[in-house]
Amino acid sequence: MRIGPYTITSPLPLTPAEASILTEALPLTTMQSTATLGGRGSLQFIDGIAGKHVAIKPYLRGGLMGKVNRVYYVGRGKSRAAQEYALLKRLSETAVTTPPPFGYIESGLLLRRCWLLMETVPHDHTLASAPLTESQQEALFARLAPQMKALLDLGIHHVDLHPGNIIVTHEGLPVLIDFDKARIGIEDKKALSELYVKRWARAVIKHRLPESLSKQFASMMAKL
Repeated sequence: MRIGPYTITSPLPLTPAEASILTEALPLTTMQSTATLGGRGSLQFIDGIAGKHVAIKPYLRGGLMGKVNRVYYVGRGKSRAAQEYALLKRLSETAVTTPPPFGYIESGLLLRRCWLLMETVPHDHTLASAPLTESQQEALFARLAPQMKALLDLGIHHVDLHPGNIIVTHEGLPVLIDFDKARIGIEDKKALSELYVKRWARAVIKHRLPESLSKQFASMMAKL
């Protein structure tokens, strides 16, 4: 569906009015600057879109380039949003739990912008901030284990998996988010497991999270 400069690709039965509501919210995703572990400071949430509660995720530049150009990308082929959408659709048929993908929005041919549409997952915390008891944390890692095994079996590397990119639902289910730039087709499971453990440990140290998060994650991965 085309709305002004935006193209919306979605399996949802969107009405023109609902599509307009989505595109009108896009500027807000680039205006926010809240820094959060996990990068969700710029998401917008809209209820009542085709009967769903939709989260809109922008793809923004960080680092030094982000200070000059935060919103535009130069590239050909599938946009980052289209790639993440396709991966989330694939993962929806596996043991990996992610926010259900609803589509994506794109704008521009040379200077490109894009956004991912997902179902909002009700939660109060990520694993980085969840006030879990020892038994609750053990239960959560037990539910995370089959998801990580599935990623290893599929050869998928979530390049930025850390406690801030795992949201904890009200039912205590770990939901993996932010698969942007994920790598696929990695056959060496041991090497892939080590990549996950190292990235996780770096985040725990950098953000001064409880060391128990690293120990439990490493122990879990060693058993897969």
